[in-house]
Amino acid sequence: MKTYNVKYRDFKTLQLYVNSNDIMKYNNILVQVFSGICNKEFINEVIRNLKLLIPQCKIVGATSSGEILNGDIFERECIISISVFEKTIIKSILVKDNISDFSKGVKIANCLISTDTKAIISFGDSSIMGEELLNGINSINDHVLVAGGIAGKSDPAYETYVFTEEGVEKNAVAAVALKGEFLNVNNGSSFNCIPIGKEHEITLVEDNIVKKIGTISVKEFYNKYLGTNNNDQILRMGNKFPLMVKRNNRYFSAHILKFINAEEALISTKLDIGEKIRIGFGDLREILQSAKEMYSEITRCPCESLLIYSCDSRKNIFKKVNAKEIIPFKDLSVGGFYTFGEFNNVNNKNMFYTETMTVLVLSEDVNARIKIISEIDDEYSYFNEEDSALYNLIKNTGEELNQLNIKLEEKIKEKTDELEKQYYTDKLTGLENRNKLINDLCVEKYTKLTIVDIRSFNDINDFYGNTIGDKVLKDISKLISCYCNENKLNSYRVNSDIFAIASSDIAKEEFIARIQFLQNEINNQCFVYEEGKIFLTIVMGVALEEELLFEKAEMALNYAKKNKELFQIYREDLNIYEGIKENIIWTKKIKDAIAENRIVPFFQPIVNNSLKTIEKCEALIRMIDENGKVISPYFFLDIAKKAGLYKELTIIMLEKTFEVLNKTNYEISINLLLQDIMNSEIRALIIKKLKKVRNPEKIVFEIVESEGIENFNEVTEFIKEVKKYGSKIAIDDFGTGYSNFNYLMKLNVDYIKIDGSIIKNVHKDKSAEIVTKTIVLFAKELGIETIAEFVSEEEIYNKIKDLNVDYSQGYYFSEPKENIG
Repeated sequence: MKTYNVKYRDFKTLQLYVNSNDIMKYNNILVQVFSGICNKEFINEVIRNLKLLIPQCKIVGATSSGEILNGDIFERECIISISVFEKTIIKSILVKDNISDFSKGVKIANCLISTDTKAIISFGDSSIMGEELLNGINSINDHVLVAGGIAGKSDPAYETYVFTEEGVEKNAVAAVALKGEFLNVNNGSSFNCIPIGKEHEITLVEDNIVKKIGTISVKEFYNKYLGTNNNDQILRMGNKFPLMVKRNNRYFSAHILKFINAEEALISTKLDIGEKIRIGFGDLREILQSAKEMYSEITRCPCESLLIYSCDSRKNIFKKVNAKEIIPFKDLSVGGFYTFGEFNNVNNKNMFYTETMTVLVLSEDVNARIKIISEIDDEYSYFNEEDSALYNLIKNTGEELNQLNIKLEEKIKEKTDELEKQYYTDKLTGLENRNKLINDLCVEKYTKLTIVDIRSFNDINDFYGNTIGDKVLKDISKLISCYCNENKLNSYRVNSDIFAIASSDIAKEEFIARIQFLQNEINNQCFVYEEGKIFLTIVMGVALEEELLFEKAEMALNYAKKNKELFQIYREDLNIYEGIKENIIWTKKIKDAIAENRIVPFFQPIVNNSLKTIEKCEALIRMIDENGKVISPYFFLDIAKKAGLYKELTIIMLEKTFEVLNKTNYEISINLLLQDIMNSEIRALIIKKLKKVRNPEKIVFEIVESEGIENFNEVTEFIKEVKKYGSKIAIDDFGTGYSNFNYLMKLNVDYIKIDGSIIKNVHKDKSAEIVTKTIVLFAKELGIETIAEFVSEEEIYNKIKDLNVDYSQGYYFSEPKENIG
């Protein structure tokens, strides 16, 4: 094969050239046309003449921003490159369909690539996105080398065109395939930029329009690093200081084509959000060194023809220094053109480049070599010592800073990953935690969720200690995790003794079957620790394909626990929301009553059974609603505890009861729960009030017995403290819960209030009578007085008098009233 390159003048000149070189004797001829004359009629004339002179040829061409002939650069000329082949088949196509650029690439590949296709030469007009075009070709076949580029123009007023022997078109792609068993295809490239400074991230981009680099606009970015915000200056300087991105282990550049508005810029290649860029520096010394290395590689390849497709920005640089880059070709027949973006194959991948000179090397003779007389070394005299020093300083300092920045970012990422892992991992079990579950649910990762609760796990901690409790949690988490891994389920530890199991990959029925199997396995398993056998019971609440998956699984779990079930699937007809709605309403009522001073004590008299006189009373909490109605604590006290409002109610009752105590001679008792006694703020308030009140001996603190007070030293300390002021202690609701005669001797109490559930049946239930008699006899032995609660009728009153109970309290005498007496 051989390539002939010539300037086009007219038909006769071309005819003479074709005939003198005996070109017509070849059957397989490729003609490439690089036209700096961007006139459609002119190009059509060239095509007609070529078809007349070489009817068997295949034509492919494009308008150019500059033309290359041997070792010279031209503008507004038309260069014709004629390659004749002996064993290579040529096929052309002109794609002008109104389809995407990616689809154009797909069509080219489907039409041109077959067995033994070695290369495609393709030109797109300036409307074509080169990267998308190559992506389309690569999607069909990424092994065939693609050369060429995007059509150029030397004047902004001109149009760009591409063409084949079929015609001249805009918004189109022209391409030819070279197919042959004996065809050798190689390529070389020379890049003209070095990256300097740190990496920056593309943060906002749309198609080829870059809107943000880091936190600033493209214009602000160039102003910061180049010191100008003038659009024209930025465009001019962009050739020498392009953006550089690393792809396929190689840097390539992207320069600004134009500003879309004051801040956003159209870039020559598509950049993606998250890609890292650096500023490039186009240095002549680097360009020539890169070219020298490329030429050295070319001389080692089979070569009978060279074709150059180079970037327009290089033409602008080298016109000023006498085409130094292509001088080595001055004694060879070489053709080519300056593009608005080049196609290049690097590391066996076709990619779209700018700022690059690419060379296509063709040969049908494996032994053919080309000799390049290089004068590049002589051209280094263009630089003085200061130029070389500055270049090396910029290059090496920039790389050092970038490497330092990369290492710093790696360290930051490593630490961030470590912190993220800690944030999303349960430390005890190694399972993913509640944070990770909530995050996964927010991105709708799952459609099915089970929350798993170990029933009465606190009893294990209390009985065996936290060390054994932690071992139990580790073992059960391993069991859950292994089972989930084998059954396409995901496991989490939500908190304490709560786990979660989630999935979206299996059907509802299968999900239910798998988690119920796991539940049976755990509930029927014995865990052995230090010769102690522990049996666990787990309760499951399930939500399936619901909105608010976690909340509804939790509701189902709470419903199961409340109703003593082990397994519950959320359903609308469970009316879980009704209870929640009621809680919310009552919580607001309590808050409003606190804010509006509508929490008050009512007083119920306590009668001396011997004297039949009122000596004492109990302060009982009441809420007054907006309409003046008195609300019993039955409706709001438990909700206040759950809503975290109970402490405020206790403080109000203490304040108001002590106010009344200063105005009466009655002994007044007030209820305290264990949590009141253990609360330092409330204990401090009680002591403060006892110090100031006129008659502290008239206050009785009723401690609710059902709390199991014998286990708490704080109760003993509290009793000792208040008795210093003469105050008395009563045990309330005695006879229920943790009743224990033993601790009565330790607590030094003054009264025992016998629980109403016993008293209300004492006149008709022999067991209740015996229990009451036993409590009274024991109390008398210790010098403790007894009070019967819930005395609601005369028959009960007569019975407790017969049993020697000291005092009575109940509706038989009076309901609780706002005022004493």
